[in-house]
Amino acid sequence: MSIFHKAIAKNKLVLLFLSLTIVISSNAAVHSKTLDSFFTKSSSSLVVAQAFNQTNFNANYYNTLAEADRFYKKGNLSQSRQIQQRVKIDFSTVQPTPPAINNLSQLDNKAKRYWNTATQAIKDDPQTEEEITNRIFTPLENLVKEYPAFVPGHVLLADTHDLYSEEKKALSVIEKAAQLYPDSKEIIDTQIDLLLLYGKTLEASITAREFAQTYPNSPHSAAYKKEANLHFEQYQKNLKSKIAVSGILGGIGQVATGNEGGALQIGQMLLAGEKSAGQSFAQSIKAQSNMVSNSTQLKYINDIGQKLAQLMGRDEFEYEFYIVEDSTPNAFALPGGKIFFHTGMLQLMDSEAELAGVLAHEIAHSVLSHSYKRLGESALTATATNLISSIAGREVGIIARIGDGLLSRKFSRGKEKQSDILGLRVLDAAGYSADGLYNVMAKLKKLQGESRGATTLLSSHPAPEERMRYLEELIQTKGYNRYGYEGVEAYRAVFPR
Repeated sequence: MSIFHKAIAKNKLVLLFLSLTIVISSNAAVHSKTLDSFFTKSSSSLVVAQAFNQTNFNANYYNTLAEADRFYKKGNLSQSRQIQQRVKIDFSTVQPTPPAINNLSQLDNKAKRYWNTATQAIKDDPQTEEEITNRIFTPLENLVKEYPAFVPGHVLLADTHDLYSEEKKALSVIEKAAQLYPDSKEIIDTQIDLLLLYGKTLEASITAREFAQTYPNSPHSAAYKKEANLHFEQYQKNLKSKIAVSGILGGIGQVATGNEGGALQIGQMLLAGEKSAGQSFAQSIKAQSNMVSNSTQLKYINDIGQKLAQLMGRDEFEYEFYIVEDSTPNAFALPGGKIFFHTGMLQLMDSEAELAGVLAHEIAHSVLSHSYKRLGESALTATATNLISSIAGREVGIIARIGDGLLSRKFSRGKEKQSDILGLRVLDAAGYSADGLYNVMAKLKKLQGESRGATTLLSSHPAPEERMRYLEELIQTKGYNRYGYEGVEAYRAVFPR
């Protein structure tokens, strides 16, 4: 870090903790609750929810939901709920995330000591690594661990990591805080500032857009949407320069089909934007795959997908939904709203709510530019040749999995949670039972236990135990309705068993 940069960062920290010092002496109730259990649940010793262990997704389960649907469509929501509760096991009770705290005066003396020790040390500017650790980072880390609801603690810890040129730690701290309090403007602003500082303009755009799309009624939504567009434009400019330097000319179509004239130029495709990039790759996949042409099935998926997409907030995309003849239960999203389902996934599901749950999650990946970001990273870091060879080397289902190959097969845990947050909001807003995606994850977990070597959606997504626990918490803390429309008979009519 340059001396100039360090001076600016230090001044920012001084202003931050001085502004909070003013309120320390004011009278306020001491906030003693912590989120220790929240962090514990994310550990490797996570236990799968009781609801999963006791639910049997058999004929009786879905016949009961079909019965509930008949009452739901008549407007008798109470009776529909009672019927669903016969087979839907209650989720394990979760401790709600306590309200965010922004004033140090609301905390006890121990928290204040942590804060004062660290802020005084930052002023003193210790020079040895031992002093920096003991006087600054240890008290700040204890503050965040023991008082996770205190938002300025997360912000100060992230900014202090930045002060000492620890980029990864700074981003990790603020991302964890954003997962706890995704609606905190102070946290989101800090996250965007750090991302921009480190040249991550697309990540900054995604962060701003996530807030705008997830909280459309927030007074800050419009400003974040505008900011998202500005950062995306800057990313495109930066990408153009990188492409010019790296000389990305790889032809996806040429390698996959042998048709040199139909090659997709990666560099040109990326610069054309999300909409065009997604369209180009979608055309390549369709040209080389065994695509399902059943008009009834395609219309059914498209109608549901378009309904969900309208609630996502990115009307500039042309959303398209396809089915690939492939027995592996998988689904993936390309940039610009191009969503692909394997027939194996459709055979695994048994209701419209389950289909809508996966659709909403995958659409969210496109809406939040996750697919486009991964595509750009893959092209710029792996080079076109490596990118293509990883796909062309497969003998079975090569193009059906091209989306996974191009997107490096896996989104980060943070990206999956971002898509869960937006996807579940839209699923609930559309009137579907909010546990549609949860049920699919539960089935995949059972399937994984039966055939651990199978390639499924789990290959490109986090471990199902963690996802299921998080989905349970999200549904409960957000107050989403698990007893909405299931659409069992509607799904069976299109995808009969």
